[in-house]
Amino acid sequence: MGVTGNVISLFVLSRPQMQSSINCSLQGLAIFDTGVLTCALIMLGLTTLGKTIHWLHFYTWFVFPFIVPVIYPLALIAQTGSVWMTVVVTIERYVAVCHPFHARSLFTYKRSRVYNILVTLAATCYNIPRFWEIQRIEVWDSVTNSTVYDIQPSEFRKNKVYFEIYYIWMYLLMMYFLPFLTLAVLNTFIWRSVKQANRNRKKLTLRQQKEIRLATMLLCVVVIFLICNVTALVVNILEYFDVSWGSLALFSNLLVTLNSSVNFIIYYIFGHNFKQTLFLLFCKEKIHRTQTSTSGTNRSVWIRFQSTRCHQSYLHDTNSKKRIASVNL
Repeated sequence: MGVTGNVISLFVLSRPQMQSSINCSLQGLAIFDTGVLTCALIMLGLTTLGKTIHWLHFYTWFVFPFIVPVIYPLALIAQTGSVWMTVVVTIERYVAVCHPFHARSLFTYKRSRVYNILVTLAATCYNIPRFWEIQRIEVWDSVTNSTVYDIQPSEFRKNKVYFEIYYIWMYLLMMYFLPFLTLAVLNTFIWRSVKQANRNRKKLTLRQQKEIRLATMLLCVVVIFLICNVTALVVNILEYFDVSWGSLALFSNLLVTLNSSVNFIIYYIFGHNFKQTLFLLFCKEKIHRTQTSTSGTNRSVWIRFQSTRCHQSYLHDTNSKKRIASVNL
C-alpha cells in the first residue's frame, strides 16, 4: 500500500500543472521512500514469510543470501536519501515562509532537480562501504539435510575502528543528530511564522496563504518523520553499548517503513492542488469551475464534476434530463 501511494504521489506531482520547486523535492522524497519500502519487502517481508510458507522457502535460503549484499546497501542509500530529502523540503519551506524574497532565486524547479541529484550522489557515496559489510557463508540445515546459505558480518564490518567511527558515530551523526537538529530548529521557525500568519490572515495575499498551507502540510510530514525515527535512534545507541533488544529493533523497522508509506495520505488531506489533480487523472472526470461566491474574507469555490461518458450519452438522447452534481470543495 505504501509503494502504491508513493507511485501515485510521484505520478501526480510530476504533472505539468503541479510543476514547482517544492513538488520537485517531494518527487525525490517519493522515489527514495519507494526504494526503502521495496528493499524492506525484499529483505524483511519475503524472508520472514519464507520461514513459514513452504513455497517461499527456496527464496529465504537460496535466493536471499545472494541478493542481500546488494539490497542491503541500496536500502541504506534509499533511507539516507529519504532523510536528507526531508531536510531539503524543510529548508525550502523555511526560505519560502520566513524569507520569501530569497525563495524565487534559491529554489526554482531546475535548482530543485539539481538538489535531488546532489542528495542522491551524497547518499550513494556515503554508503559505498556498506557493500563490504556482510558476507554469505554455507551452513548445514538439519531440517532439510542440505547445505543452505546464511548472512554474517564480514571481517571488514567487525573491524573495531570501522565499527565505532563509521558504523556507529558517523551513522548517528548523518542519519539522526544533524537531520533531527536541523528539522527541529527550522520547523520551530516555520511553526512560529505559521502561527503569526494565522493571526493576520486577512492581510495575507493569496500566494502567502498558499505558502502557509504548504508549510502546514510539510510540518505534518516532518512531525511523523521525527516520531517514526526516534525508536531507530534508540536502537542504534543501544547497539553501541552492545545491548540487543530484538522486539524494539523490529518495532523500529516497522515505524521506518510506516514513515515511508503515509505521505500520500498527508498530501491528500492537506494538498488542495494535489487532490484536484488526482481527481483529474484517476476519476476521469471533467472539472469545471461553476461558481465562486465571496462573503467578506471567506471564499467558497464550487467544482462541478461532469462525467465525459454521461455527457456523450446526452448528445444522443435529447429526451433525457441532464443531472449535474455539484461538489463543494
